[in-house]
Amino acid sequence: MGSIRPRFIKNACRILLQYYSDEFTADFETNKRLVEQFTDIKSKKVRNRVAGYVVRLVKIKIARERAEAGESGEEVIDDMEM
Repeated sequence: MGSIRPRFIKNACRILLQYYSDEFTADFETNKRLVEQFTDIKSKKVRNRVAGYVVRLVKIKIARERAEAGESGEEVIDDMEM
Protein backbone atom coordinates (compact mmCIF):
# COMPACT_ATOMS: atom_id res chain seq x y z
CA MET A 1 0.00 0.00 0.00
CA GLY A 2 1.11 3.50 -0.69
CA SER A 3 1.86 6.17 1.82
CA ILE A 4 -0.63 8.89 2.60
CA ARG A 5 0.85 12.30 1.97
CA PRO A 6 -0.05 15.36 4.04
CA ARG A 7 -1.93 18.17 2.37
CA PHE A 8 1.01 20.61 2.66
CA ILE A 9 3.19 18.29 0.55
CA LYS A 10 0.49 17.97 -2.12
CA ASN A 11 -0.07 21.72 -2.17
CA ALA A 12 3.66 22.44 -2.46
CA CYS A 13 3.96 20.01 -5.39
CA ARG A 14 1.03 21.43 -7.25
CA ILE A 15 2.31 24.98 -6.85
CA LEU A 16 5.79 23.95 -8.02
CA LEU A 17 4.34 22.19 -11.06
CA GLN A 18 2.15 25.18 -11.81
CA TYR A 19 5.14 27.52 -12.01
CA TYR A 20 7.94 25.18 -13.13
CA SER A 21 6.21 22.34 -14.98
CA ASP A 22 8.77 22.31 -17.80
CA GLU A 23 11.69 21.95 -15.38
CA PHE A 24 10.64 18.78 -13.55
CA THR A 25 11.23 15.27 -14.91
CA ALA A 26 10.42 11.70 -13.90
CA ASP A 27 13.86 11.42 -12.24
CA PHE A 28 13.87 11.69 -8.45
CA GLU A 29 17.46 12.92 -8.10
CA THR A 30 16.92 15.75 -10.58
CA ASN A 31 13.67 16.78 -8.93
CA LYS A 32 15.27 16.69 -5.49
CA ARG A 33 17.81 19.30 -6.56
CA LEU A 34 15.14 21.41 -8.28
CA VAL A 35 12.93 21.40 -5.18
CA GLU A 36 15.94 22.52 -3.15
CA GLN A 37 16.60 25.29 -5.66
CA PHE A 38 13.01 26.55 -6.04
CA THR A 39 11.91 26.38 -2.39
CA ASP A 40 13.20 27.23 1.05
CA ILE A 41 12.45 23.82 2.57
CA LYS A 42 15.04 23.18 5.28
CA SER A 43 14.13 19.59 6.13
CA LYS A 44 15.71 16.87 4.00
CA LYS A 45 12.82 14.52 4.71
CA VAL A 46 10.18 17.00 3.55
CA ARG A 47 12.24 17.92 0.48
CA ASN A 48 12.50 14.27 -0.50
CA ARG A 49 8.79 13.67 0.01
CA VAL A 50 7.95 16.69 -2.14
CA ALA A 51 10.36 15.53 -4.86
CA GLY A 52 8.90 12.01 -4.74
CA TYR A 53 5.36 13.27 -5.13
CA VAL A 54 6.45 15.51 -8.00
CA VAL A 55 7.83 12.40 -9.73
CA ARG A 56 4.49 10.68 -9.27
CA LEU A 57 2.55 13.63 -10.68
CA VAL A 58 4.91 13.95 -13.66
CA LYS A 59 4.52 10.24 -14.44
CA ILE A 60 0.73 10.58 -14.28
CA LYS A 61 0.92 13.58 -16.64
CA ILE A 62 3.07 11.60 -19.10
CA ALA A 63 0.66 8.66 -19.00
CA ARG A 64 -2.32 10.94 -19.67
CA GLU A 65 -0.56 12.55 -22.62
CA ARG A 66 0.21 9.13 -24.09
CA ALA A 67 -3.36 7.99 -23.58
CA GLU A 68 -4.70 11.09 -25.34
CA ALA A 69 -2.29 10.53 -28.22
CA GLY A 70 -3.41 6.92 -28.54
CA GLU A 71 -0.05 5.41 -27.63
CA SER A 72 -1.32 3.47 -24.64
CA GLY A 73 -0.66 -0.01 -26.00
CA GLU A 74 -3.76 -0.31 -28.15
CA GLU A 75 -1.55 -0.69 -31.21
CA VAL A 76 0.26 -3.64 -29.65
CA ILE A 77 -3.01 -5.50 -29.12
CA ASP A 78 -4.11 -4.79 -32.71
CA ASP A 79 -0.81 -6.13 -34.07
CA MET A 80 -1.16 -9.32 -32.06
CA GLU A 81 -4.62 -10.07 -33.47
CA MET A 82 -3.42 -10.00 -37.08
